[in-house]
Order: sequence, then structure tokens, then C-alpha cells
Amino acid sequence: MKRFPDAAQEIRQRAVEDGSYYLIPYREVGAFREREALYAELNSHELCWTDSPPASLPEFTSLIQRQWARFAELASRSEEVYVLEAVLFQHQIHDMLGHYQASDRLIKEHIRGIADRIAALNPVLLYLTHPSVREQQIWISSIRSRPRFATESNIRFMENRKRIELSLLDKLPFPAYIIENPSLDWDDVMNQMVRTVDQAYK
Repeated sequence: MKRFPDAAQEIRQRAVEDGSYYLIPYREVGAFREREALYAELNSHELCWTDSPPASLPEFTSLIQRQWARFAELASRSEEVYVLEAVLFQHQIHDMLGHYQASDRLIKEHIRGIADRIAALNPVLLYLTHPSVREQQIWISSIRSRPRFATESNIRFMENRKRIELSLLDKLPFPAYIIENPSLDWDDVMNQMVRTVDQAYK
């Protein structure tokens, strides 16, 4: 903060102390984006959205799991209902495969470590999937104008990620349900999700 005194208040408000580390959510913060030098400094220490993470794999998994434990503690004292998208499987496995080339065993241990920390919240996991990873990636590539999503290397990466995800579903300490979406009918998917959650908590 000494280097960026004009942003000290914003940094202080958002910084989360974690042992000898401070985690700072910064990517969508206007006050940080307006300060190019500060944003560049924070980005250079990015934990997840980067091609060259500064943390080792043990540091990454430990930090992430501690933050999930922190979330569970806060959520246990709240009446809020939390809907989390893509944060248990997608982002974790994507980073561990892409950044660290982690083995299946290490990935599964990490996911289970997170799951154990939130199990007391009685969550329900809904796994939305398309029968063909290839077709799904080509579709995503077209609607997001991201040609690389439809490349052979990315399709293989995503097929491997899905393989790992499916192998985890019956190993979680809370219920997980698969919802297929072959026709990309999102209204039907939403209805299935609502019915599934309703039944799970009866």
C-alpha cells in the first residue's frame, strides 16, 4: 500500500489475510482498473487467471481450500442461499491441469478437500452436461467468438476434464445430480434444476 497510497483504502477493504499472504479480489474493481500500475502489479501475482501462476501446486491447493473453509464459516452464519457456478469442478480442475499438469489423484484429493470443507452446509451439486464435448466446444466457440475453444487440443483438454469430473460425482460427501442438455434447451434445464433441488431438500 505504500507504493499506491491513493488506493490504500480500496486495497484495505478488499484484502483477505491468509497467514503470510493477502488475497485481493481485483479484476472487476473499477478503482483498481483505473490505476494501470496498480492493476499490473496485482495481475502479476494472479493466482488463477494467468498462464504463469506464482504459487506452487501445494500453495495453490492450500490457499484455495482455506478460502472455501472461510466461505463455509461465513455461510453457516447466514440465512442466504448461495448458488455457485463452475467453481467446484470447472475452475479448480482447469487450473490444476492447465497450470500444474496435476495427476488425477492430486486433483481428486483437492476437490475432496474442498467438498469436505463445505459438506456441513448440505449443498447439492448439479452437473450440467452435453453428450458431446466436441459439439459443445464448437457451439461455445461460435457464440463467444473464441476459435481456440474449437481446436483439437482444447477439445481433448475438455474431454479429459469431463472424464475427471464424472469420476468425482459419486465420491462427494453430498448429493450430485447429472442433468443432460443435448438440445441446448435451457428452459428445460432450468425446470430440471428446480425440480432436482426441490426433491433433494424434501
